[in-house]
Amino acid sequence: MVRAAVLSAALLAGALPLSAQAASVEADPTIRVGLYYGSSALAGANLANEVGEGYRFGYFDEDRAFQELGYTYESTVSMVKTQNVWYGTGVDWNGSGYYDSQTSNIAVGCWHLELPGTYRSFEEAADEAARYEGGFPARIAGVYTVRVGTYLDQDEALDAQASLGLSSASVAGTSGAGVSVVRTGTNEILFQFDSTQGLYLAVNPGQSDREEAQTHFRGNLYFGAFEYRRSGGDITVVNVLSMDDYIQGVILQEMSASWPLEALKAQAVCARSYAWGTLQASKHQGDGFDLCNAVHCQAYKGVAEMSDNSRRAVEETSGEYLWYNGQVAEQAVYSSHNGGASESAVNVWGNDYPYLTGKIDPYEAAVADRISNYNWTVTFTGEELAEKVGASADIVSFQITETSATGNTIEITLTDANGKQYVESGDDCRTVLGLRSIRYTVNGGGSASGGYTVNGTGTLSTLNGAYAVNSDGDVSALTDGQAYVITGGGSTALLEPSAGGSSSASVSSGDGTFTITGSGWGHSVGLSQWGAYAMAQQGYTYEDILTFYYTGIEVRTP
Repeated sequence: MVRAAVLSAALLAGALPLSAQAASVEADPTIRVGLYYGSSALAGANLANEVGEGYRFGYFDEDRAFQELGYTYESTVSMVKTQNVWYGTGVDWNGSGYYDSQTSNIAVGCWHLELPGTYRSFEEAADEAARYEGGFPARIAGVYTVRVGTYLDQDEALDAQASLGLSSASVAGTSGAGVSVVRTGTNEILFQFDSTQGLYLAVNPGQSDREEAQTHFRGNLYFGAFEYRRSGGDITVVNVLSMDDYIQGVILQEMSASWPLEALKAQAVCARSYAWGTLQASKHQGDGFDLCNAVHCQAYKGVAEMSDNSRRAVEETSGEYLWYNGQVAEQAVYSSHNGGASESAVNVWGNDYPYLTGKIDPYEAAVADRISNYNWTVTFTGEELAEKVGASADIVSFQITETSATGNTIEITLTDANGKQYVESGDDCRTVLGLRSIRYTVNGGGSASGGYTVNGTGTLSTLNGAYAVNSDGDVSALTDGQAYVITGGGSTALLEPSAGGSSSASVSSGDGTFTITGSGWGHSVGLSQWGAYAMAQQGYTYEDILTFYYTGIEVRTP
């Protein structure tokens, strides 16, 4: 199973946010992507060059332009907070790193001796620092200074002051906003930066922007630069890069790089449109970045495993967005596969977007045999269902009380042994029960009412999702109230539910279990990734794919 199915199932499963359209849309803006933050923030973060020589130190200004303050030709560097940290081996992605309490013989102390005076440039400060063992240039409060040593406490720093004869130097202690750059695996500080002026240390791989650097961080490969923020605690790590470079990483998480080019291009345009919407919504403004790297925004883990097709998909759609009624279609959501029909956003999340309307999907069926668990079945006991909906007694009845025009389940009613009812609607019909999709029917262990009887051997809760083939070989969907049968007497009769007089399924459990049978995986709104795959295999272009899954849109640059 490709990663698309693994990672897209939960993508954007919650209610869609509303955001204002920006006055002007940028084709390829610079964006900030949070990699480690909050509870995942780090004591130290290692970088290793894959492509590009050395690193530049600086910050990003209000226009997101990089301003250089210093540099190194080292190929591996680590950014550590200006509190005591230790280097050693441990159980993490790299097998080694800097930690708060890791014991080893390599410690980066947060106490230093600061020489008097300031310096006009990084080079001037670096030359002066080279005169002292353990000396390094620093940018503190907007000026260059020189500091010496990495001492674990103030007493150790004072002892060094005396032994080195640096009576004119002052003792500089820990900083809640400071970040040090060290040569990885050592306590040798190369540069130190204090972010008290509202500027944050940025490390830009390579010595110029003429070569697109590639850098390893925690086992993944990234384009762009990195920003390190502190506000008294650990370090928030942010990847700063172009929109197109970010989209390259997203499509690698959402589709296999070996998939057809046109499917990858469709995914690229969707991901770019959704990223722009997230950027405008300022979801993570308080965290110091634009988007996170999880499915809360879009899955992103750098650019490893690029293929020629994945590169082309981004390059050949560069700057292109989905547009509806003169604005970017910011809710260009997608899921792995819809099971045969997409769904309108209003029926899933309650927000009505005209370009997110449900429709029967004839394309997925062509590749259904390639999709793991395309059709699925799960059985619950009444007790298990009670736990899921918070009932105090076992569930004894499961009713699909509303289906959409495309046959998806959009409201269910569960009744417990005390007669209390529990109603779920929209995407909760899936998520509350832990189901793979909203496209399903239910059977109650052999005892049922209100379903369609099929040859006396089972029940069909609804005709939605069922198909018929006419004499011309055309396939068409059946819907409740439109199907007829020929009776034993040769007359034609409208097919009605076998009991209950309603097209909704009301299933009572005969043996204490409920079996739910469905197809698809995800919220079913917008693009089906496997549907895009099938359409591309059939010769459709990415524009064809996108205009099928998103109603009334156009694909273009700003």
